[in-house]
Amino acid sequence: MLCGLISKLKKKRMMYTILNYAASFWSVVVMNCIQPVNWEACLPVHEWLLPELEYVWKLKTGKIVPYQTEKEYLKSIED
Repeated sequence: MLCGLISKLKKKRMMYTILNYAASFWSVVVMNCIQPVNWEACLPVHEWLLPELEYVWKLKTGKIVPYQTEKEYLKSIED
């Protein structure tokens, strides 16, 4: 019974996370790209969306950790 409850809570949390990302994407990207003044920056989707999706996938699968590039940069200037 406890395992079933935990499983339901994890699914609910994941659903809220997905909804949060979708709402944030809508409010930041879609609403800003609707404005004609931003079309030039928003139009090349392959330049900004695909690399970010790849980065998120690597974070999700554990291939990289958050702020890894920043940590590597700080290590390089420390030496």
